[in-house]
Amino acid sequence: MATLRCRCGTVLRDDDPDEGLLLLTRGEFDVDQEPEVLLGRGREVWRCWTCGRLWVFWEPLGDPTEYVAKETE
Repeated sequence: MATLRCRCGTVLRDDDPDEGLLLLTRGEFDVDQEPEVLLGRGREVWRCWTCGRLWVFWEPLGDPTEYVAKETE
């Protein structure tokens, strides 16, 4: 199990089924594919349940990129 500490202090885990996401391009997503094939194509995304930040792993073994939602008025 891998973990990551979000900037807000929350510890995120890669085995959290409610906050772990997969990101696919439209070209990679093919509804005729088996789920295992789609899993191998997706980029891993972790969502912080406390602050809502997204952490995207663009490279499988690379460091994640942090994304913060823009504040709306």
